[in-house]
Amino acid sequence: MVEVELQAVGRNLAAIRSARGLTLRRLADLTGYTTSYLSQIERGESVPSLSGLASVAAALGVEMGTLLQEASGPRLHVSRASEPLALRTGRSDSDEPAHRYTVLGAHGNEGAYTALIHHLPPSEPPLRFRHFGERFGLVLAGSVRLTLNGEPHELGIGEYLHYGSHEEHTIEVTSQTDAAVLWIVSPAIF
Repeated sequence: MVEVELQAVGRNLAAIRSARGLTLRRLADLTGYTTSYLSQIERGESVPSLSGLASVAAALGVEMGTLLQEASGPRLHVSRASEPLALRTGRSDSDEPAHRYTVLGAHGNEGAYTALIHHLPPSEPPLRFRHFGERFGLVLAGSVRLTLNGEPHELGIGEYLHYGSHEEHTIEVTSQTDAAVLWIVSPAIF
């Protein structure tokens, strides 16, 4: 399996921020995150969500793929079941990641969307997201609750939704087993 260690994002973030002459305080003002949280990301002590990573990249004026150098690839992207491109949020090789993303399509500036599968474990607090654009989600395994504008939407295998993702929304697993959601995210996040 080819994996992108999200801990490397911190090093890339620090280098780009420094090259742009931005302080952590200024980046915090631009993103709405605290300087403490951004510092934790840079030190590899905290891993941002994909929507958080997209917000930081936008504030830095770069594509998200710039922060995930290992995720960039050729215009044609072929995924083999034996070697998926995966984003892992674990902190070490012994850390089993709670949330994994399998990247199905990644064309950065050249693509209109990013396709990925989000693997979610049960019994976790709801994940919060907010980013520019829209999302299409199809539940592949388990069941989830997506709450948008205070309205919960229960989805099981084979059910899907499409929505503008600029409003804060949450997702949580409602099944006793892991859930998997195919996301088509526009505009492309990497």
